[in-house]
Amino acid sequence: TLAAEEAAFLRGVHADADLLRAELRRMQCFLRDADARRRAGGRDGARLTNWVVDVRAAAYDAENALGEADYLARRRRLRLGFSGALVWCADVAALHTFGVNIRRVRARIREISDGAVAYGIADLWEDTAVPADLHEQEEVIPYDLSWNSADSNLVVGFHEERNNIFRELMNHKICHICVVSIVGMAGSGKSTLARKIYNDPRVKQHFHSWSWISVSEKYSFLDLIKDIARRIMGITRKNIVKEEKGDQDGEGTISDGDTNIAGRLKEVAIEELENMGEEDVKELLREFLAHRRFLVVLDDVWKSNSYSKINRILGVLPDVNNGSRIILTTRDMDVPKHVARMKSIHEKKLLNERESWELLEKMSFPEYQNVSSANRSQLMPIGKKLAVKCKGLPLALVVLGGYLSRNLDYDIWSGLVDNLDWEARMNDEPVWNIIAKSYNDLPNHQLKSCFLYVASFPEDHVIRVAKLCKLMISEGFIPHRLNRTMEDTAREYIKELAQRCMLQTVERSKWHGSIKSVVLHDVLREWGIAEARREGLFNIWSNPTDSEAPSDSITAYRIALHNFAGCTEINVAMPKLRTLLVFFKLPAVSLLCRVKCLRVLDLYGLKELKSIPSGIGNLIHLRYLGLEKCGSGSVGIPSSASDLLNLQTLDARGSTVKSLPRLFWNIPTLRHLFLSEVNHWVPPEVRCLGSLQTLYLCEVSMFCDVKSYVSHKQRSRARSANYSIARRNEKIWAAFLRSLEQMEQAVLIHLESWEVTGRRQLFESRIRGQVFSAQLISSISRHRHLQVLELAGRWKHGDSQLSKLPHGLKKLKLIGSELSEDPMPVLGVLPNLVVLVLEDNAFKWNSMTCNAGGFPRLRRLTIDGIKSVESWNVEAGAFPSLTHLNLISSFTGMSLPPLGLLHATSLQTLLLKRSSWDGNTISSSNVSKLEERVCEVIIRQMD
Repeated sequence: TLAAEEAAFLRGVHADADLLRAELRRMQCFLRDADARRRAGGRDGARLTNWVVDVRAAAYDAENALGEADYLARRRRLRLGFSGALVWCADVAALHTFGVNIRRVRARIREISDGAVAYGIADLWEDTAVPADLHEQEEVIPYDLSWNSADSNLVVGFHEERNNIFRELMNHKICHICVVSIVGMAGSGKSTLARKIYNDPRVKQHFHSWSWISVSEKYSFLDLIKDIARRIMGITRKNIVKEEKGDQDGEGTISDGDTNIAGRLKEVAIEELENMGEEDVKELLREFLAHRRFLVVLDDVWKSNSYSKINRILGVLPDVNNGSRIILTTRDMDVPKHVARMKSIHEKKLLNERESWELLEKMSFPEYQNVSSANRSQLMPIGKKLAVKCKGLPLALVVLGGYLSRNLDYDIWSGLVDNLDWEARMNDEPVWNIIAKSYNDLPNHQLKSCFLYVASFPEDHVIRVAKLCKLMISEGFIPHRLNRTMEDTAREYIKELAQRCMLQTVERSKWHGSIKSVVLHDVLREWGIAEARREGLFNIWSNPTDSEAPSDSITAYRIALHNFAGCTEINVAMPKLRTLLVFFKLPAVSLLCRVKCLRVLDLYGLKELKSIPSGIGNLIHLRYLGLEKCGSGSVGIPSSASDLLNLQTLDARGSTVKSLPRLFWNIPTLRHLFLSEVNHWVPPEVRCLGSLQTLYLCEVSMFCDVKSYVSHKQRSRARSANYSIARRNEKIWAAFLRSLEQMEQAVLIHLESWEVTGRRQLFESRIRGQVFSAQLISSISRHRHLQVLELAGRWKHGDSQLSKLPHGLKKLKLIGSELSEDPMPVLGVLPNLVVLVLEDNAFKWNSMTCNAGGFPRLRRLTIDGIKSVESWNVEAGAFPSLTHLNLISSFTGMSLPPLGLLHATSLQTLLLKRSSWDGNTISSSNVSKLEERVCEVIIRQMD
């Protein structure tokens, strides 16, 4: 009887799962509608809010239960044959547990529904109407902007202040180090003014070194001086430069300032800096800056961390009477009054009525909007009234302008004048109500969640859009759209937020103009954090006391840890935690593997990490695993990571991975894989790579086992050993390349084949160890979706394979290919190529020809380290779209620029850079002809 009851129970599990899926869809619709009703207000808002909290918790439980079902199904499909039979009993037990869990969740949903009737919440729901302007839109369609019009970067009313500060920075009569302060209320444009000055070319020419530091309220002194050291000494390189004592007759150079400095230089690993104590960092900075004129910007200094901490920082920076400067921005007038070495205080003035309207008009009527003159004339009188209401605050004008640009309607504009509570919070943040209005105007709940999600990152943290998109997809914020990838939809969301001025664009792609990185203004971030806490979207913990939430607070299912060192509470207080974003500190990693509902785990910059615990395989819901810049040595990934059958992204850029589990490639949902360095590489056993879109492999050691790897390291100078290893590697590559054929959705492939000798991070040298066979191009040629291809390594019979490159390529980068013939006639046929980079003997032919009609869409061409070319023929009609050309350490046997470049009529910038120039290597007449065509020619000598 018990067996029959159990069989009947198991048969009913699938039906229960279908009913739960239908219930989940209804709850998700309810939650999308609930936010709008809550914002509609009403005296019974508390009851409604509590009900929403209960429904959200039930919806998450339902998602987790159904996620377990999907996981079991994927596991059964992968475990076929005898191994699948062995786990059949385990699957039956799991199915029973799953059935019990589903019935528990459905019972909880019934309780919530019954409670809504008992306490009158259902009637309240019916009585609370959703305002028309809060109805959601299914589609988010940002404007298709031209590259140049996409960013406003407007500066209104800053000219006099900027000129005054410039004079103080460049004043040669004041040689001692001094501080220039910019003081103003939140949103007044302090940081914008400082950034305009910092990025000015005249500043880069005047100072040898420079650094921009965002001074978070809770940063420690040691973190601050390490941040200054990283940035001012070369944050973009793997190694930073340290000046050795003694031997002062030698010469060294720093890349940041292009200026020769006395002293002998040596390289210091970033990891070495991370492990330094306070006194060592101080000494490092003093030595490096002893002979340099530097500029340091300390942005957004708070009163609570200012007096002693900022003065201690100033005490570390050496004063050698060479005109070094510090710029300090703050909201508090008391801060500069108590800071040493203060020279001047510039109080950021608010905009007058004329300047306010000038800024609001530009933001409300951007170039990409086709606004009729009649409509503009009708809206302008109301717009001027709204400009006055903003009381001269630039941020308020910018955010309001972003809202108005999406609502060019007379009734909406006029309604704002009377209905928006302009006086609320005037003693705190007058822009908050405008931010709320812009937030409510976002088309749907998913886009609102994306905006709030950005606020979970640290203050002034520059966020890569590519990473942000993957995180948002893993969170479930991005909906599926017909004939569109989720990555495309996520980028459209970011683009929409930027066009609405709710995100600031930091960097755009040089080859197609799309947004590469963004940052959230600190005032919008403060508003976003408060709103996210109200909605229960996430919490931010900066110290252990932050985890001690009051019992009546809304449960947050996402936590962001900012320099947080006490995480023992996570497993107890947050058993249903879905997301953990870690920034820089988290010692107790083992606890995380017991938080089984995690979907996103990002351990960014966690230097203490040595290995991922074996329990990682229990996180069956995990979609995103971030190991970027982790570990001071190599990081171990256990074999249990192959059980993460929902994983979409593994990002280990900037980290050294010991090895990747052999079965890791079998994860059916894997979409993006980033590996910078892998010590022990094993050939992948690939069954299903159909979902993989991004494959990034760099500095992978191609060895079957650790023994062969170690023996090679010990005998790396023996040619016979290299030869035998190379043959072995070729077999491994062959197995790997066969797997590439299954990557039907691949968009980006990056492969580097190098062997590294010398002590790691200290004067390491790269030796080409692997030859890319013809099979590589044969495999890659099948990827019709491929847009970016980057290959570093020699090609075998490469000249005959070039014609097989996919025609959908938009960016191609070849390094050290050593092609024996001119590749340009073949590459010029690629119809969609926008960026082409050829580096380090990519080919070894003595002439180069670009045919008429070749490279129809190419915009950027970089040729670096191609010294064999003695002649370059550019035919009329070639490069019709080329705007930027960089020739670096190349074509040493001919005069530059070649006359044929005059046929590239769209060329805007030509960079010529060599270690030395003589009278015969520059054609002054060709330079003059290009400049007459409004092409900027930049001639530089390398360090």
